[in-house]
Amino acid sequence: MSLLRSNDFRPPLLSNMNSEETLVEGGRVDANAVFTFSRDDMRRTTISLRGYGPYYSVDSDMGYSRTKISRYGESVPLAVSETRGILPDKITFAGQERQRLRSWLKFSTLTLFPVTFEVDGKTYIWRSTADGKLSLHTSSSADSSIAWFTASQAVINNGTTITQVAHLTLRPEAIEIQDVAIISFLILEHKSRISSPPPQGSDGGQYIYYF
Repeated sequence: MSLLRSNDFRPPLLSNMNSEETLVEGGRVDANAVFTFSRDDMRRTTISLRGYGPYYSVDSDMGYSRTKISRYGESVPLAVSETRGILPDKITFAGQERQRLRSWLKFSTLTLFPVTFEVDGKTYIWRSTADGKLSLHTSSSADSSIAWFTASQAVINNGTTITQVAHLTLRPEAIEIQDVAIISFLILEHKSRISSPPPQGSDGGQYIYYF
């Protein structure tokens, strides 16, 4: 199975996990998959499916120039992303040739966002709001998000300050391209952070730890 058309999210888990639910037209309830981050660091973290457990692992070398994104517990990465300074960034998907990142992710000319990519002939768009929140859309429904990121944030509960972990929510349309959505998000969220400061009130940063 090619990564760029992967859909290895297993539907039976939806009935067991602590997912969000959204009421849609006709009274049908769709379950949203919520992925949480052990560390708010897009290049070194464990990503867990809420209600299920660890699902992806993200690890980088000491210089943070080479990042591996893998299924949790598996040795062969789904993708390897390379940040190369003034040289073009590269990405290598499992079973595919190394390529320029811009060959896969189509960046805007003057700004970082929007960023588009294609899966099976369908175009997807990552957008960033004025306060730096990323959301994923389809070209046919650009006003509706199919995935969105919530950065870690400090909240006060009964006089105690706690940190709500960062999480990425995927609607069913994004679950269909789950691996691609996760990989593209990790790359773009990191790029967004190094190009602009974190949103006001957010604990999100390049090296934020929860444990």
